[in-house]
Amino acid sequence: MKQHLNNLYNYLAEKGAEDARIYDLSNEDQHCDYIFVASIDSSENNKKLALEIMQEFEMEKYPEGFHKGEWIVFDLGRCVLHLFVSSVREKYNLDKLWQSKKMAI
Repeated sequence: MKQHLNNLYNYLAEKGAEDARIYDLSNEDQHCDYIFVASIDSSENNKKLALEIMQEFEMEKYPEGFHKGEWIVFDLGRCVLHLFVSSVREKYNLDKLWQSKKMAI
């Protein structure tokens, strides 16, 4: 699984995502093992990246938040990916919620 997370991290970096972080919740009573958070510079670019991810992972259903584009959430099974516009990421500050679970890749 960690190799898949590393691949996703690298993929997002190639596509212009910034400040990507992965949080390990595998020891928690959660519906997923990992939370991935990354920032994009605009809602238009966030939606563009989301479409590319949908193609890459052969997804047919739009992810939650796609149409507005400020906070897009992908359910990737044991990993949930949050793509934020930076200002929205700062506002909701999910990183603070999971800061003790941060992984280094």
